[in-house]
Amino acid sequence: MRPLSALASNAPTPATWLLLALNVAAFAAVAAATGTLTLSVPAAVRYGALYPGALNGRDLLGGQWRLVASGFLHFSPMHLLFNMVCLASWGTAVERRIGTAWFVLLYGTSLVAGSLVALAEPRGVTAGASGAIAGLLGALLYLSLRRKVEMPFATIAVTVALNVAFSAGVPSISWRAHLGGFITGILACLVLDVAAWLSGWMLRCRFPEWLKLDLMLVPALAALTFPVSPAVLAASLLLYVIVVVKAADLALCRRHGMAAVAGAAVLAQAALLARAGAGFGTAGVQLAGAALVVIALLHLRPLLRGFQDRSFVPAALQAERLRVRGL
Repeated sequence: MRPLSALASNAPTPATWLLLALNVAAFAAVAAATGTLTLSVPAAVRYGALYPGALNGRDLLGGQWRLVASGFLHFSPMHLLFNMVCLASWGTAVERRIGTAWFVLLYGTSLVAGSLVALAEPRGVTAGASGAIAGLLGALLYLSLRRKVEMPFATIAVTVALNVAFSAGVPSISWRAHLGGFITGILACLVLDVAAWLSGWMLRCRFPEWLKLDLMLVPALAALTFPVSPAVLAASLLLYVIVVVKAADLALCRRHGMAAVAGAAVLAQAALLARAGAGFGTAGVQLAGAALVVIALLHLRPLLRGFQDRSFVPAALQAERLRVRGL
């Protein structure tokens, strides 16, 4: 991803702050709906908390939505404050180092993994962003061991030890969610590091952050729009990586290629959103249309940069690929 020299203290971390805002907004919305700042167990279950048997198929969409929703649900202001302080501290460090796109992927996988492990919690109802945040701590530990982050290893090791003691010593904390997220954060960072190293040999250009997000969003939308078996999904993803990712790489190497790639990304997401929205009637179509407008606006800058390119963009992206190996 980014070289160590790119770690400026003022480097933007939009995903971290967006996640902070979403967590606070979710807490405020639930507090307004329940009329209290302390969430009861029945209310927590109603708004997305995990509980044994949550994925038994009797819940909305089979209960899978709780794997994500529970990560934005907090039981009290102190619960929210503690998690958000950790997110702001560890999230900014990780996002500055690996970039926004891979940060979103790491946070999401840690959140889902922590939620899946938390389903084994015998006490019942669990909620909170701590599984995903533990994944960020695991990523920091990996990056520190690889000397890829400007943070002393001793500091991270002490933080890990304190979190282990805290998770094990406080009965109300789901140590399973913490453990699942932490291990996933380490493994996800390892996989991303290897993938980034291999891409240095397989790809000619360094992909911008917006394109990485597009390359993750398109298959995610396709999987939601066209439900298939796990075997077909795995084969499709492999084909997608081989064909689409390489096609985007070759296009970026050409003049005006950035505009072509950005335009193709918008069209692909437009088609998938239209199909998905049609299944929910008029409201779904309107929501899909609003999402498409936002996506188009977010791609306006790369579109203009691609159209105005005088062959400087491909040269810059290829030079960056040669300069950076691994995370």
